[in-house]
Amino acid sequence: MSLENTTSPTIQLLVPQEAVTFFLTLNLLVCGEIIGVLGIVGNVINIVAFTKEGLQDSVNITLSALAISDIGALLTQMVVNICFSPFWNGADIQYSSLVVFSTMFFYPREYFVRVSGLITAFATSERCMCVLLPLKVKGIITRKVAAVVVGSIFVIISAYMFPPYYVTYFDWGLNTKRNQTKILLLYRNNPETVLRVSYLITDMFVPYATFFILILCNAVIVVRLKSSWRWRRTVTSGKHSGSKEISVKEKKLVKMLTTVSIIFLLCLTPQSAMLTALGIVRELKINGPYFDVSLLVYSFTFLLETINCSVNIIVYYNMSSKFRERIQTWLPCLQRAKDISSKKKLHLDLPQEHWGRL
Repeated sequence: MSLENTTSPTIQLLVPQEAVTFFLTLNLLVCGEIIGVLGIVGNVINIVAFTKEGLQDSVNITLSALAISDIGALLTQMVVNICFSPFWNGADIQYSSLVVFSTMFFYPREYFVRVSGLITAFATSERCMCVLLPLKVKGIITRKVAAVVVGSIFVIISAYMFPPYYVTYFDWGLNTKRNQTKILLLYRNNPETVLRVSYLITDMFVPYATFFILILCNAVIVVRLKSSWRWRRTVTSGKHSGSKEISVKEKKLVKMLTTVSIIFLLCLTPQSAMLTALGIVRELKINGPYFDVSLLVYSFTFLLETINCSVNIIVYYNMSSKFRERIQTWLPCLQRAKDISSKKKLHLDLPQEHWGRL
């Protein structure tokens, strides 16, 4: 059955068409494409940096795999952004861009997003084990184990794309709205059963299980670090300088882990909530009477996912001194900025009579 050769219900525009067009253009074609290009460049730099550091470390393997999946998500997202462009409306072409091209690239995009989420959950689980079993984790999460786990994630999650491509195919059909013959997306017999099972596993279980793992592991890390900090403060009571130094380090680590979790959850939860709403409110789907609402929400959730796949280089640069030093050696302008900042700090720390000697 085609998405376009069936009689669709009367469209009830809940959002002005001008507003939908504006946000689709701004969020997807402008912000989404610019951030996507910058994110691809940033992830390529991540891969090169972690490769230069050496893939003997399991963490470098995991973060390199995360950068690869983020590049795949960004590339496919950039095509989906173009497919969702409002400028396709009224175009006299022999295919439906929104239906055909979105189907071709939307599912690979969702595949890479889910792979990135599971790799992030694996990295968080590894950090959690480092806190709980600091003396045993290196023997458990070895370089080989990390490579096998991230490789398995890429292979197993690829099954996500099989059900939708199995029940759909492209063929010439009649677009009743324009009385034209075009290439349409058609369904095989009884696709609902296959898609319903696929939806429950890939759009419900996998994303929410990923969120659960992230929240649980980060909660364990925070509780354990705070407990460790209280114990050290008790042991070192009376040694104010040592206690203060430990406190600052622990607080910075807790802040970093909390920031990473918040970014991931804020950027990916809206899309999962949208997919959940699509399964409950059928009118939000393509050709549904409320599809204008879906388009408006998609313009923001797609942008958030693009941001999530692009900001890792900023997190690494600000929170990893080794990564930051390597990037500064590649980009002399960053090194000069660091030298200027250090010199200004030195000026402030020295007495005024010594300034002229610098």
